[in-house]
Amino acid sequence: MPVTGTAAGTGAVPPGVLSGGLSGGLSSTVVAALTDGAAAALAVRPGLGQGDPSPWRAEAVLCALAAAQQVADDAAVLALAGSYDRLLGVAPQVRAGSVVLVDAGIAERRRRGSFATPPLLAAELARRALPTPAATIVDPACGAGALLLAALDRLVGLGVPAGEAVSRLCGVDADPVAVALCRAALSARARQLAAGPGAGAGAASGADPGAGPGDGPRIVCGDALLGPTPSALGSVDGVGIDGVSTDHEPDSGSAVSWHRRFPDVLDRAGAPVEPVTGWRGGFEAVLANPPWERLKVFRREALAPAPSGELRRLRAAQSRAVRTGGRHPLTGRGEVNAYLPFVETCWRLLAPDGRAAVLVPAGIGADRSAAELMQALLASGSLGSLHLLSTDRAVFAGVSARVGVAVLDLRHGAHSSPGRRADAPAAQVAVDVGNPGAVPPERVWSLDAAMPALVNPNTRTLPLCGSARDADLLVRAHRRWPVLVRHGSVGEAGETGEVGEVGEVGEVGEGNPWRVRLVTPLHMTRDAVHFRPAPGPGLLPLWEAKHAGLLDHHGGARSEHRYWVPESLVAQRFPALVARGWLGAYRNVTTTDSPRTLLPCVLPVAGVGNSLPLIDAPRLPLLLSALAALPIDYLVRQKHAGANLNFFKLEQAAVPPPESYDQPAPWTRGRPLASWVLDRFAAALRWDSSLAPLARELAALGVDVPAAIERCPREQALAELDAAHALMLSWRRADLEQVLGTFGALRTRETRTHGRFLTGVRVLEAYDRLTN
Repeated sequence: MPVTGTAAGTGAVPPGVLSGGLSGGLSSTVVAALTDGAAAALAVRPGLGQGDPSPWRAEAVLCALAAAQQVADDAAVLALAGSYDRLLGVAPQVRAGSVVLVDAGIAERRRRGSFATPPLLAAELARRALPTPAATIVDPACGAGALLLAALDRLVGLGVPAGEAVSRLCGVDADPVAVALCRAALSARARQLAAGPGAGAGAASGADPGAGPGDGPRIVCGDALLGPTPSALGSVDGVGIDGVSTDHEPDSGSAVSWHRRFPDVLDRAGAPVEPVTGWRGGFEAVLANPPWERLKVFRREALAPAPSGELRRLRAAQSRAVRTGGRHPLTGRGEVNAYLPFVETCWRLLAPDGRAAVLVPAGIGADRSAAELMQALLASGSLGSLHLLSTDRAVFAGVSARVGVAVLDLRHGAHSSPGRRADAPAAQVAVDVGNPGAVPPERVWSLDAAMPALVNPNTRTLPLCGSARDADLLVRAHRRWPVLVRHGSVGEAGETGEVGEVGEVGEVGEGNPWRVRLVTPLHMTRDAVHFRPAPGPGLLPLWEAKHAGLLDHHGGARSEHRYWVPESLVAQRFPALVARGWLGAYRNVTTTDSPRTLLPCVLPVAGVGNSLPLIDAPRLPLLLSALAALPIDYLVRQKHAGANLNFFKLEQAAVPPPESYDQPAPWTRGRPLASWVLDRFAAALRWDSSLAPLARELAALGVDVPAAIERCPREQALAELDAAHALMLSWRRADLEQVLGTFGALRTRETRTHGRFLTGVRVLEAYDRLTN
């Protein structure tokens, strides 16, 4: 894409092109402005072209901004600010005497957490946080100002003069370039709004923003998560927190003393006191799309050895400060993901009767690291709504649509915590929302503070039901059945639910009626030294999730094994399982968008990778039969988010206790239900000679495998297991139809292949047979 313009500075390198067409949606005007800016910056500081491209890109953006301001081109200022996150994906280079922009990947955007909120979504967040005009509005991770620009438009739309509206806006960001863009963009937009829609470009550029208090937006450069507070839980003036400075210079590593930078908002005499920070007062509206990255540096983010080392040091210091500074008692622990302490900060910054709208990962409901914060928001009545957006289309430019996004609404600050406000209604939750501005009423359901402890007693994470009816079915199931493993206290199973290489989770007792052990298999990284690329004497194939399906150890998308491992290693790691002669496992790489989510399987004795966690229990065939039933899959789906069905999620699956199978069911004519279920389990399995030890174990339980297969085809056996467990839950036929209707991907796949939803037809037919 050729660009035109004259580079500033004597001897400047001429402007160039965007190499390879890697524009990422950048307009030709923005590309030209950045290449001109890069050439001007290089003319002044030739060393910018060496090594890490980040300083050169930063100077190029600032030069482009200065050039636009010099000619009062407000449209160009807004274009630069609106493109900043995508500009971080390119880097200037000199090629054949010209400056070109080349693709720099996503690493810098991730490092800065710079993924600008799309305008329509930004406008919706502004509408939620500003149902009426607010006097003080803040974005603690403002970036180049997308949300504050939406707030400015919203205020003006509510009748506030542009000059007064812009003076009500506050922001903080650790990136000094983003801060400069944000300040400039807000002032430019205020001039445009003051000029009115009928004014020409020149009038807009030169217009006075209008009368009103204040001199413009207050945008501060620094780390919003760090800094001293009146409660002295952070640092004291001028003293760094674990090496992070607390001065007020435009340094991307500096901490922010919120009550000193915004004393009229957070240090007001007689105002309510936020109990953790000691801030007196609060902002009437908070908007945020904070960084979603963990406060650690991954190898792929290293730009060069020197910057990587400095970045690692800074991230480590930030992480320690968040964990130990005292400002984030609900989220500052473990491997900190930045979005969580930002949400906690938003809550504490919010006035007692303020409103907040925050864009967060969809996993905030199911992430164990978020559980304590979400419980506090529920218990205090602060959580207004949680809307999980549909994954039909990507929200952020350059980010996969599979990355789930949610809008979190808060209706008052932390000042009233921990006691719940008497007038606070239950939080409203909706999943798979296509348009957050028009949430379908049938998708909305009420979440009270007691529900997480009922359905997820170990973690207190939130359920993520698709409708009020799904929420009712989930609650009824958990009141009827216990969870698979109930621990004595939250977090007893460990921080991630996974333990060491030979670790086991689960304790025999009242909280573990199945006496189940969840066993960590071989780790694909730590144990890679034992892997072999081809079969050989004394080697066993290594099974991964991609190899297995529902009760089918060859039912995955991949048929060939990638690795083989020594038989002696398998015997050493899993002696009790090897002695049994076969293995039980489940796929933990799964999503609720998949045709099925909970996929247990049976394996021969072999190597097993960590995507197939192993299960052991005295009555393992019966337990696998239950986990294979579609109703239990459905109950798991109401609580699962993300791509990994970890140990701690499976432990909290509602499963009938083993003694319930020892009773006869009406359709068994006096035969124990366990015997009937195991017959169907045998018929539903994909058999080969490697599973002979399991056939012998079933024979000892009275199950003739060949006879079971002859009596009941696999598809019918699976359908009857599904129908039986629906009846064990006392579900009516209409309830089962509701459940089947939630398996949209399964319906789509079967309709495309067979012309109808065969699973739904078979399960309902089986239900009718068993009830008649």
